[in-house]
Amino acid sequence: METTDSLIKANTRFYRAFELFDIEEMNELWDKELAVTCIHPGWPLIQGRKEILQSWINIFNNTMVMQFTIIESSITIEGEWGWIVCTESLRSVVNGKVNEGRVEATNIFRRVENQWYLVHHHGSPIIN
Repeated sequence: METTDSLIKANTRFYRAFELFDIEEMNELWDKELAVTCIHPGWPLIQGRKEILQSWINIFNNTMVMQFTIIESSITIEGEWGWIVCTESLRSVVNGKVNEGRVEATNIFRRVENQWYLVHHHGSPIIN
């Protein structure tokens, strides 16, 4: 149970860093040893820490508000790997436009010395 709790906390840290536009925290969350990947809704695959962090900087620089509520989640842990598949209900203000919607997200983490690090984030919009 403690392992599950620590994975949930890592996932919560990710969304908190996103909401606060905290690039330093986002940098700390991503694995520094393995190849990492990210797919933002509507974006192509991004590979590499530097490229992923630049994508977050671009998002943060163009977004005024970002609020998440995680509606549903499924948590799996296999050895040193853990992943959370969840439904994000989000509200954002980008370039003065208010956006509300839902995204299905997969966050894959790797545990190193009892700390979880993101190796992959994938968000796909749910079309109504």
